This record gives sequence, C-alpha cells and structure tokens, in this order.
Amino acid sequence: MAQFEAARLSFAQLLRARGLSDRRGLYLKIGAHTYYSVLSFGRFAELDRVRADRVRALAKIDKSLTDEYDRLSDDGLTFPHASEIWSEAPGLSYLPTGRRLTEAVQVVIEDVKPTADYEAAWKPIAEALKKAQYPVERRTYFSSYGSGRTLSFWLAPSVAVVKAAPTLLQAVSSVVGAEKATALLDAWRACVTSSQELDVEARPEMSAY
Repeated sequence: MAQFEAARLSFAQLLRARGLSDRRGLYLKIGAHTYYSVLSFGRFAELDRVRADRVRALAKIDKSLTDEYDRLSDDGLTFPHASEIWSEAPGLSYLPTGRRLTEAVQVVIEDVKPTADYEAAWKPIAEALKKAQYPVERRTYFSSYGSGRTLSFWLAPSVAVVKAAPTLLQAVSSVVGAEKATALLDAWRACVTSSQELDVEARPEMSAY
C-alpha cells in the first residue's frame, strides 16, 4: 500500500506541475488496504472523453515516467482491480447541506434484499434526522454495474464531528420517541442481508479531475 501511495503522490505532483490531469478522479482510502478513485459523469458518452483526455495528457509525459508509475502502482496493489459504475440514490441519502465525498469519513457497504423497499424504510429516518439537525450527512450510491451493492458514505467536516454526534437511535428518538425510533431503525436494518463499515479518508493530494 505504501508503495502505491508514494507512486501516486509523485505522479500527481508531476501532473500538477505540468498543468495536466489523468482524470482519475477523487482518491478515497477505504479501510487500511483499499483505494477507490471516483469520477463523476452524467452520460455514458462522457467516458470516451475521459479516456481521450487521459491519453492526451499522458502523451505529454516521457513514456519512461508513465511506465515506471504503472509498474510501481501495479506491483503495489493486490488484484483484483475492479471498475464499477455507481448511480446516486437521492432517496437513500440525507444531505441537508449537500456535503460531497471529499468530506467522507465512513462508508457502509450493504447487500440489500431485492424485495425490500429500502427507500421507504429510510425516508422517515431521514426526515427525523433533518428535524433533529443531525450533523453527519449521508450520500448513497447503488453499484448498478459492478457488485450490485449499496454504498452509503457518511460525511462530516471532521472525524471529531462524527465522534461528538449522537447515535442514530438517539437522534431519531429525540424527534419521534424511543419506541418508534427503535421500530423505524429495525425495519430499515431488516432490508439488509449483510453490511460492512469502513473508515474513509479523502486524499485530494492524490486526486486529478
């Protein structure tokens, strides 16, 4: 992991020094052993432009440097390397101020039951969080081309804000009462067959848009 990080940092610095971008997007460190590079697009045709922009940028750098970057990156990462296309799910999010992935502090990766109405279960919780002015926001995606999982990023200005925030149960209970809050959260969690929580660290110094 350290080898990959060093290689990416060095290459990103080289790109910036030359006013170039390889369009790899935002780098997010997921847990201790994984990186996501996330790039937003609205239409599939935009992917062709991203590839073309990357080719043009890399053509302006000595091939020995790009080859060395590729070698160090590939040697420093464990296979498999995977690409996915995520669709944003506003109905599964909670974004009173519209925080972005650059403020992600945790991701919850879930397998949702195909017959579950996950959005309907989440809606009253999100409404209660808004009324409670819950300080940690949530931006959710569905991996429509890839794992088929739901990925919810919890967003805050800092980890300290997350640690100081009440639990979901406490926040929802402050609006609807403890009994109803417990029932809402139980119904929401019943939509999920498996769940994994991982810390997230945005790495803007490695990123290129």
